[in-house]
Amino acid sequence: MNRTLADIAIVKAGHPFRGKIPEYKEGNAYVVQIRDIDNDGYIHWQQIIRTEITGRKSPEWLQKGDVLFAARGGRNVAAFVGDIDKPVVCAPHYFLIQVTDKAVLPEFVAWQLNQKNAQRYFANSAEGSAQVSIRRAVLEAIPLVIPSIDKQIAIVEFDNKVKQEKRLLNALINNRASQMQGIAQELLG
Repeated sequence: MNRTLADIAIVKAGHPFRGKIPEYKEGNAYVVQIRDIDNDGYIHWQQIIRTEITGRKSPEWLQKGDVLFAARGGRNVAAFVGDIDKPVVCAPHYFLIQVTDKAVLPEFVAWQLNQKNAQRYFANSAEGSAQVSIRRAVLEAIPLVIPSIDKQIAIVEFDNKVKQEKRLLNALINNRASQMQGIAQELLG
């Protein structure tokens, strides 16, 4: 079934920080920034910074099942928010996608937004010269293919295995490189 993102989800702007996001060791919240999500859409929770959220309006806290979409810059990566156990917001460089259609898995939406067809759509729709960005209307209008829930589950599970294998192989490569540096250090002084 073909739908647009607006048909199945609500798209919201990230938290409206002004300027550089300050880090506070005793802050009341954490923030996901562009540097915290890799090219595979994996959120590196261990590196997000703590900050202070102020203002009268309650922030849009991230919840399990949300999808983050990097709207600014050359990487328009989507990331699925899994289990979350602390107060976290996303930076204004992101759109927060909340899937409302129960027949669509948020993980599947994140996967599809990261595929070549979607990335080509974003590249063709990006605006700006110094810093390119994707407008909310462009994101909401992206055409999506929504297969059966069983097929979505199978695709997400397979994608998770591929990403896990990639992380393991990268860890092995880094380990071997460290070993080679150790040998060189020992041999060459």
